[in-house]
Amino acid sequence: MAQRSPRHLSLISSSDSRSRESQSRNGSQPTSRRRRRQRRTSSSQPFRFLNGLMKPFGRFKSSKSPNSPSGFPLGDASQTAESLKPLVSQLRQRQQTREQQQQHPRTPPSRRNRPRQTSGSPITPLITNNRRNPNLPAPPPSRSLSRRPLSSPSSTLSSQSPVYARPRVTKKPKRRFSPMIYGARLLILGVGIGVISGTVLSVLSSLGRLGSSAATSNANLGLESQLEATPTPVGVETLPLSVQLNQEIKTVKQQILALTPENSDLKPGVLLVDLDTGGYVDINSESAFAAASTIKVPILVAFFQAVDEGKISLNEVLTMEDQHIAGGSGDMQYQSAGTEYTALETATKMIVISDNTATNMLIERLGGAEFINQKFLDWGLHNTVIRDVLPDLRGTNKTTPKDLVNLLTQLNQGGLVSMKSRDRIFRIMEKTENDSLLASGLGRGAIIAHKTGNLKSVSGDVGLIDLPNGKRYLLAVLVERNDDDSAAESLIRNISKTVYESFTRSPETETESTEDSEVEEN
Repeated sequence: MAQRSPRHLSLISSSDSRSRESQSRNGSQPTSRRRRRQRRTSSSQPFRFLNGLMKPFGRFKSSKSPNSPSGFPLGDASQTAESLKPLVSQLRQRQQTREQQQQHPRTPPSRRNRPRQTSGSPITPLITNNRRNPNLPAPPPSRSLSRRPLSSPSSTLSSQSPVYARPRVTKKPKRRFSPMIYGARLLILGVGIGVISGTVLSVLSSLGRLGSSAATSNANLGLESQLEATPTPVGVETLPLSVQLNQEIKTVKQQILALTPENSDLKPGVLLVDLDTGGYVDINSESAFAAASTIKVPILVAFFQAVDEGKISLNEVLTMEDQHIAGGSGDMQYQSAGTEYTALETATKMIVISDNTATNMLIERLGGAEFINQKFLDWGLHNTVIRDVLPDLRGTNKTTPKDLVNLLTQLNQGGLVSMKSRDRIFRIMEKTENDSLLASGLGRGAIIAHKTGNLKSVSGDVGLIDLPNGKRYLLAVLVERNDDDSAAESLIRNISKTVYESFTRSPETETESTEDSEVEEN
């Protein structure tokens, strides 16, 4: 058997393929299979559904007979094709628009601003799907498209073109005018202004009342000074007293000066202040004297000020040590070191029995002499200072009658300490056991809160005196002497008696004062 060449084989295969193609054209294969093949081949074309519509009309054009095998006349096919021309032009315009969009892509709007697809046309989802994925085949159009009236290409394109809607600008709703809200606001504003105005007016009225009362008291107390003006001694006007110093009581001053013996070594310092009228007597009130035990009065005030500040408790236990023990007055010196006392008991012993050991314990507990001296300066006691522990036999601790009266004046008017502490201070000073100086010059019914002080070089006493007739006065007397001269103590008693008589002199009390003086002499 003769071998065939490859070229001959290819000719045979090509003739076979042509024969199979002719058979398919003559209708040897089923019609459904041909349609499926045509659909596969036309799926890659962009207008595959248009080819399906135009295919029956192509058979009419290719046939030579005027009548088609399907029975449709050729004239009807041409009319149908002409009716589809607008659709073809519309599809071409869409294809051109798609190509332009691919060349010039637009930035897609945000998801919030994308317009919703509300068109009910079957072409709209098809175009939208092609925009998302242009490679997907579009489904064939329904047959009802050929029978429906087609709109103009321009109108269709305008309705189907990808027009991005602008984002809607939501306007905030305007607040409605509410007269109730504005009325409430005005009411609150009015109440606030009224409260502020009332507070300011009350403060101003209180200040006005204080000023008017001060002016009235000054006018009443200064009546005598207007009739007869007397110059005030230097330094007395600087006392921070709440009473107004009007004029010096000259008669009492002359009597006190007459009590000092001539050619004596006694140097008295006296300051008397009438708390009711403002009258005063000043004799060397700013001269510095050895304080002796009168220094214990400002130490007592510093102690109760620390109590008010919470730095010391009245029930706090203080231990007596060897460096605290001091001779002189007091009984704590006879106790052994390590003995414990409460803070209130220690302060009471310091004043009542003038215990020097108790004084040293309080000075250390309050922070030392330097700390206490700074307090004295803050209170206005410029000439009062602690330089040595008690008993200070050399007399280095100093004070003046002016500083002592200044201190008691501030206490009497509720300064430096609380009212409770002030009352305790005066009750303790009323229990002072040494009544040989100012207290001995007073008559029956007089109450004195005082503190004495004695050294070989000085003797003194300071106190607040309340008389039975309701009068009150402050008196401080310090007398400098030589070698424990007893004449200084007699001078202090006579000064106290003279002042007491000047405050109690009346027709009814002259006889009583004479009888009292005779009893004291006996």
